[in-house]
Amino acid sequence: MIFRAKVLAAAVSAVLLSACGGTEHNVTRTAQPAVAEEAKATESEKEADHDEHDHDEGVTDVAGRLVVSTADSNVLHVYSIADQALIESIGLTHIPDYLYGSENHRYAISVQRTDGIVEFLDGGLYQEAHDDHFHAHQDAPAAVSFHLESVKPTHVTVNEGGIAVFSDGDEASQQSASVAVFNESHISGQNTEVAVLEYSTHMHGAAQARGEHLISTLRDSSSESTLPSQIGLFHAHGDHFDSEKVFDVSCPGLHGSAQNEETIVFGCTDGVVLITQGGQAFGATKIANPESFVEGQRVGALKGHHHSDQYIAKVADQLFMLDTHDAELEALEWQVTNDHSISDYGFSASGEHIIVMDSAGKLNVFAAHEHDGEHHWEAEHEVMVSESALATGQSFSLAFSQAEEAVFVSDSANKLIKKFDLEAGEWSQTFELDIVPSRLVWLGVAKSEAAHDEHEH
Repeated sequence: MIFRAKVLAAAVSAVLLSACGGTEHNVTRTAQPAVAEEAKATESEKEADHDEHDHDEGVTDVAGRLVVSTADSNVLHVYSIADQALIESIGLTHIPDYLYGSENHRYAISVQRTDGIVEFLDGGLYQEAHDDHFHAHQDAPAAVSFHLESVKPTHVTVNEGGIAVFSDGDEASQQSASVAVFNESHISGQNTEVAVLEYSTHMHGAAQARGEHLISTLRDSSSESTLPSQIGLFHAHGDHFDSEKVFDVSCPGLHGSAQNEETIVFGCTDGVVLITQGGQAFGATKIANPESFVEGQRVGALKGHHHSDQYIAKVADQLFMLDTHDAELEALEWQVTNDHSISDYGFSASGEHIIVMDSAGKLNVFAAHEHDGEHHWEAEHEVMVSESALATGQSFSLAFSQAEEAVFVSDSANKLIKKFDLEAGEWSQTFELDIVPSRLVWLGVAKSEAAHDEHEH
């Protein structure tokens, strides 16, 4: 099935055209690639896992599951966190470049950028509404037939408002950029109408889904840069988006975006564009770079949390906290190890911790504190994941549990995955693997806000 989006040219100026010459998104059912027999879990393990899916009392993987990729293989490996054991190994079409979790953490999103395909894996753990409560289910992990085909799918953003996959298109072949917006109901097959925005030019862009709205980047086709410089607001209508407005705040060299409950941010060479939403109305302002920034310093990546007013802003190998209320950037009191770089970083499940990992094997944890009405972050833990040097091309990867305050870290040099308990401040699990881990993603049933409140107060 081919999904095409329509864009109203008159509403967006010359940056966008109607939906011709854009990227096609094909969603079809195909046979799954074979997986080597030795990479699979035993049939008895699979049958036992499948038999335990019907009722809450059969759910044993309450801590969730880890999906792990390796750098030189198209196979994803699914591990039980509780049992520290391999459940299943599932083949993709190509080697994945990136892994993400879906909005409710049921599916792994596998981006195969060079080969132009995004595939999905069902982790087997999910909740189903039943009258006034939910039933938890535990199934065997499985490949999903739903997939996207586009030109260079690159930036994927996942939020409560949906999943947005931005495909860059290609300058050499004159193939245009596009954005596909969907959610878990599409991946499961319950919903078949995927909304797609198609551009008339290529760009290395970014998009954020906000329910029926999409905030996405715009690039002038005559620009020498592949990066966009403007941001537009779009509204979904069935299988396509109509343009509503172009924000009157410029964003040269746009790269990086994130959102929380009330705001959306985009990184620019001269600062950060802050977009606020009030009902159906959206407005934009610019937060300028601090005077302390030297020439060439800029925000190039951003990470947010639904319940936090602050964003983590990455500036080369420094991290800053972007406060949307004070409209300012403040450096996080952390330094990367000499001659090393940032490997990964992000918020914990509750948003009460920030975790930073560098390429030297150093893991830092910061905790949120309030003082005199000001929100700030204090260094709480610093531990070494590994003293072993990584091989060329290897990197540490983080996966954040949504069932507890914990983070998982890959140790490629030693074929390990380690779990750090953020509340206890200590290592609590070590997975010894037969593979060299690359990317990680946590899948499972997230701890509810109600359960979180009961736990904390």
